[in-house]
Amino acid sequence: MTVRSVELEPEAIIEGALPGDFQAISPDSSIWLDQLDRAWMEQTGSESPLVGETVRYAVSPVVIAVWEDVARSFGYPDSDIGWGDILAKAQSDPSFKWSHPSTSSASGLLATLAEFYAGAGKTRGLTIEDAQQQATLDYVGAIEKTVRYYGEGEWAVIQQVLEKGPAYLDAFVCQEQLVIYFNSQANTPGRLVAIYPVEGSLWEDHPLALLETPDLTDEQRVVFGRFRDYLLSQETQMLILSYGYRPADLSIPLDDPASPIKPENGVNPAEPQTTLQMPGPAVVEVVKDAWWYTKRHTNVYLVVDTSGSMRGEKLDNAQEALRVFLD
Repeated sequence: MTVRSVELEPEAIIEGALPGDFQAISPDSSIWLDQLDRAWMEQTGSESPLVGETVRYAVSPVVIAVWEDVARSFGYPDSDIGWGDILAKAQSDPSFKWSHPSTSSASGLLATLAEFYAGAGKTRGLTIEDAQQQATLDYVGAIEKTVRYYGEGEWAVIQQVLEKGPAYLDAFVCQEQLVIYFNSQANTPGRLVAIYPVEGSLWEDHPLALLETPDLTDEQRVVFGRFRDYLLSQETQMLILSYGYRPADLSIPLDDPASPIKPENGVNPAEPQTTLQMPGPAVVEVVKDAWWYTKRHTNVYLVVDTSGSMRGEKLDNAQEALRVFLD
């Protein structure tokens, strides 16, 4: 039996799963599984979902990573801190820089959903009507217009922060595991701490899902089952914990002496106190659409050198690159 893993962004996972390139997928959040099923039913006309047996082997709450000295200006660790505090700080201090990824990444989409929940004043049952209420849109719009950067995923941001330190960002959205990862690196430019928004948090739940494609074989089902059992075994669950993820096996204590999920690494195993309910796929689509209108916009100019030095292949390549970029 051979299991070969291919690392892809969420959109590429969905694009590859639809034509049957994979027998199983493991995105960072189950939020992509609903989108895959919707795309599958639209493409095939089938009423049966593509996503079959699903297990979750690691979880990590989405947090706001903040430099410790900046967090203390918010009242950390004694005060409850939330999206409202980020908004107030960004509006009152022009030098304050924070970011979250776009909604094409799990942490960006889950953080945006959390903002909509906060704007609606709810922790469960977010509806389309809640997301479209003007008061909710105004609240989310006010937060989003203070965002300094969009686009890059949380791993890319961590690499930038490791390289540039506090000069790059004061705060940013990521999963809790990356705060632990950052603080475990040698020669870091400071310490990050995780803020668990008082309004509530959503989680990256790292599922492994079997894809019920028409050509799935019995042997491939067996491989999936063995791989599932391996991921859920005690040994692997302890390995997952050692990397800063919370294991799916709830019998493994987070306060185990070997656990890195502890205040010394900038995180709190007792948080988050409030877990938000994942809304349905229709609500997620509305939030993604509404985010486009509420986020901070910009004008982008593409400037091309068309002088004599660009004649021939150089200009042809530049034109092709522009077409790819615009698509």
